[in-house]
Amino acid sequence: MDNRSYRQMTVKAAETLFGYYGRNGYDVLYDHSSTKENVGKIVSWFGDTYGRETELSQLDIAIVKKGSDQVLALIEIEEADDSPKTFMGDVFGVLMGDHIRFRGERELAVGAYTTLIVLAKSKVMHRKRNAYLYEEGMKVKSTLSTANAIIGNIVIETFADEKGLYALLSSVLDKALAEEL
Repeated sequence: MDNRSYRQMTVKAAETLFGYYGRNGYDVLYDHSSTKENVGKIVSWFGDTYGRETELSQLDIAIVKKGSDQVLALIEIEEADDSPKTFMGDVFGVLMGDHIRFRGERELAVGAYTTLIVLAKSKVMHRKRNAYLYEEGMKVKSTLSTANAIIGNIVIETFADEKGLYALLSSVLDKALAEEL
């Protein structure tokens, strides 16, 4: 599968979020697509020196409070794999880091106000499995001493198609940003 073709849903979702949340007091940073100012790698990393050898994961989208570096939501969308291993790799690739950086230069701040959202396309919604992954992920998160473990909440959900992705993202973001709105 061509990497560009299966990332199309993610790019469309990011651009839709950029349009809506950008007008409503948020910066929407995302990976993939063009060379716009708000487009670039969003990376979870550890240690004192940022570089390829300290990168743990790359995220698709960050919703940031305008005029600050406070990340309210970090989003990873998996269009090709909804396995438990993929979900947990995404979750712990972020939580085991000490930093989140945009474009290799802008340090973003996470805290109890941040929600980590991992969504995957699936023919089956796997509600029971996703609930299990969430519960166990939250337990492990509470034992980590890394800086990113301060992230307040995790969301692990599946969607069936592009329409389902938009509906799910809207619902999850409304809940995640409720304290901000």
